[in-house]
Amino acid sequence: PTMRRYYKEHDKKENPVWKERFAQLEALGFEWEGRGSGNEYTWQERFKELCLYKEANGDCRVSAAYGNNRALAGWVSTMRGYYKQHDKKQDPVWKKRFAQLEAVGFELALKHGPASRHPSWQQRFEELCEYKEANGHCRVPKWYEKKKQLGFWVPTMRRYYKEHDKKQDAVWKKRFAQLEAVGFEW
Repeated sequence: PTMRRYYKEHDKKENPVWKERFAQLEALGFEWEGRGSGNEYTWQERFKELCLYKEANGDCRVSAAYGNNRALAGWVSTMRGYYKQHDKKQDPVWKKRFAQLEAVGFELALKHGPASRHPSWQQRFEELCEYKEANGHCRVPKWYEKKKQLGFWVPTMRRYYKEHDKKQDAVWKKRFAQLEAVGFEW
């Protein structure tokens, strides 16, 4: 923190000693911003994690309570906060970042409330597996009392199965295969 503070406080043009020191540190890969959400290294790492999350879950709606990677869960929330605060036309770095996020399907402004209220496909699938383990089948009643949302999710999956082109949509093709593997009946 001390070197970062010196870097911010000193005029690099006026002091050749500090100018040389700063150049030496930069040559070693020193990051003047630290490792917060806004620096490039951290941003790229979290973005990669988000892409992996999407690959595994089919969406970018990381729950605020996502226990597998709390840093990613916090970063997702921070990105939405930055989106609200930054002037997208004036800040080229954030303009590029927001475009990258949108390109992978990340919702910068949630339309349906916090992500934690909308469990990922994987979470519902795991609930279905638990149901099957307890009941021996995947025929969840629509008005299932223990997990009401699971009761609504099952017919939704059947409708998606009928509506989606399984050859063109790789994410849904994978999901349908997972459902079939646990004995889901269409």
